[in-house]
Amino acid sequence: MGTKNGRFSLVFILKMGTLLGLVSFLTSCEYLKSLTESRYRKRIGGEPASEKDIVNWKEKLALEEAEIEEMEKRIRKLVQKSNQSAALSWKIARAYMRAGSAELGVRYYEEAIEGSIPNAKQGGFEIHSYESALPYFEKAIQTGKLDKQLLYETAVAYANASKDMGWEQSRRSRAISLFKQLVKIDNEDTRFPFQLALIYFDSSLKDESWNGKLSSGYDEVETAFSLLDQILRKEPYNVPTRFAKANFLYQIGKSSLAFDEYTRIKSILEEMKEKGNIREPLEENSSYKNVLKNLNLLGAQNKTK
Repeated sequence: MGTKNGRFSLVFILKMGTLLGLVSFLTSCEYLKSLTESRYRKRIGGEPASEKDIVNWKEKLALEEAEIEEMEKRIRKLVQKSNQSAALSWKIARAYMRAGSAELGVRYYEEAIEGSIPNAKQGGFEIHSYESALPYFEKAIQTGKLDKQLLYETAVAYANASKDMGWEQSRRSRAISLFKQLVKIDNEDTRFPFQLALIYFDSSLKDESWNGKLSSGYDEVETAFSLLDQILRKEPYNVPTRFAKANFLYQIGKSSLAFDEYTRIKSILEEMKEKGNIREPLEENSSYKNVLKNLNLLGAQNKTK
C-alpha cells in the first residue's frame, strides 16, 4: 500500500509541477502582451480606437474622397474650358492673320496699278490685322497647351506687325525671341532659322519704306546670311532658302553672286525634274519660271555695266 501511495504521490507531484510550470508560462505571456501593448500605446498615443471611432473615420474619409473627386471633376472642366478658350483665341488670331495677308495682297496690287509706293502723306496703308491678332495669340499661349505651330504663327504675326510699323523694336524682339525658342525646341525644323533670317535681313535694310514708315536698319545682314548658310549645309536642295539667299545678294548689290546662286537653283530644279521630284513640265513650274526670269534680268543688267 505504501508503495502504491508513494507512486501516486510522485505522479501527482509531477503533474502539479507541470501545471505550475504552465501557469508560470501563461503568466509570463500575459505580462509580455501587457508590456507590448503598453509600449504600442505609448508609441502611437492614446487608447485603442473604438468601433464608433472607426465608423466616424470611415464616414469622414468617404466625404473627403468625394470632395476630392468633385474637385478633380471641376479641375478637368476648367482645363477643358481653358483649352477651348485657347483654341477659340487661336482661331480668332488666325482669322486676323488671313485678313492681313489679304490686305497685303490688295496693297501690292494697288501699288502695281498706281506705279508708286504709298507714303505717309498719301495716307499710307496701315495694316492692322496682324496687330489685332497679337493679343489673341498671347491668350492662346497663356491658356492652352504650348504647340509648335501656335508658337510659329505667333512669331510670324509679331514679325509682320513689327514690319507694318517700320520694324518696331518690341514686336521685332518678341518675334525673334519666339523663333529662337522654337529652334531650341526643334533644331531640325529649318522654318525657324529661315524666318529669323528674313527678319534680320529685311529689318537691316536702311531707310526702307514700308507702309509709309522709314526703317533705320538693325545692321544684322551677316547674321541673316549665316542662318541661310546653316540651313543649306543641312539641306543643299532647299530651293526657298536658295531663292532667299540669291534675293539677299541682289538687294545688297552683289549681282554676280546672285546670278551664280540663281544658276545653281536652275541646275537643282533640272536635277529634281530628272529624278521625278517635279511632275509638271519645267516650263510650267513656278520656281523654274521665276529663276529664268531673274537670270534674264540679271544677265541684261550685267551686260549694261
